[in-house]
Amino acid sequence: MKKSSQLLVVVYLVCSSLSCTFLRVIRDNVPGIEAARPELQGEDPFPNWPYPPDKLEALLQGQRTLKTTLVGRLGGTTGALKISVEFPDIDEAIVFKWKAMIPPRWVDALPFAPGALDGVNNSPRKELAAFAVQSFFLDPQDYVVPLSIPVCVSLDVYRVHFPKARTTLEGSNCVLGLLSVWLLDVTIPEPLLDNDRFSRDPAYSYYMSNFNLLTYLIKHHDGRKGNFLASKDESRPQVFAIDNGVAFGGIFYNWFVPNWNDIRVPALRRGSIDRLRNITEEDLRRELSVVAEMRLDDQGVYRLVDDGNALSSQRGIRIKDSTVQFGLTDDEIEDIWERIEDLIKNVDEGNIPVM
Repeated sequence: MKKSSQLLVVVYLVCSSLSCTFLRVIRDNVPGIEAARPELQGEDPFPNWPYPPDKLEALLQGQRTLKTTLVGRLGGTTGALKISVEFPDIDEAIVFKWKAMIPPRWVDALPFAPGALDGVNNSPRKELAAFAVQSFFLDPQDYVVPLSIPVCVSLDVYRVHFPKARTTLEGSNCVLGLLSVWLLDVTIPEPLLDNDRFSRDPAYSYYMSNFNLLTYLIKHHDGRKGNFLASKDESRPQVFAIDNGVAFGGIFYNWFVPNWNDIRVPALRRGSIDRLRNITEEDLRRELSVVAEMRLDDQGVYRLVDDGNALSSQRGIRIKDSTVQFGLTDDEIEDIWERIEDLIKNVDEGNIPVM
């Protein structure tokens, strides 16, 4: 028996004893399935966003100091918060999810450790990379991953809510974290994948195929129900992946829930596959090796700057002098490329239907 087959047997036996969960893949009756984005007829193309992603990004990057209000604590293992942010030119505050980044620890020196500002279930660089990956095959109005932006909140502002807070990195005067836009009019779908609906509802198949292609490309490995949301509008059932920190490989992930690292939907959109055919490995390296860069200003606060060349191809977080870089490693980018190649091969061989 080949080693790969032996490994599969071991995984199966271990998972059987631990009650691991697998998703059932159904690809019967694929001919005739259609996928179509619903006609907007003058409606907002971003009904589940407070503003389009490009405007949100411009708003956040244009503010030197964020005026925030703590709305609530979201619980979980990462200590996420729900906050509202006021902007001078916006009448209503915009709500975001905030996750403080993990400061450097002694374990970061261990070979298997994620490293400073990176964690098993709190990886800002992977959230940023997931947002970037979708642009290779989706238009902004079809985005699956909400916008996230790294922000460093000055210590005096942060201590208004958390008096004992400390700076994240030595030599700075701020707390690093990730802001992710809070989506509107969404709910946890039950079930997430309805194969019968997929076969008869073009809008549903459109959005579910977008979602699954994204989770496949980033190798999403945390399929807990709360990590995925869908629009409450049944006529426009867009699906979102709101927590993508456990992705792009790694030895630690959630074995005990159905994961979406494989293609589970009955078919994929031909338009998305065609766009991926035009992607090169160099395109991936250019866009994903650095997904955000920050530099220390004269006030000791890290600010976003234009992305430079990767300071390292082996580490996803690079801290050098006054610069912090977030990106994917060469191995992670190579894995995405191999997944694209495998996907196109399976489509061309008829193993994965397109619509």
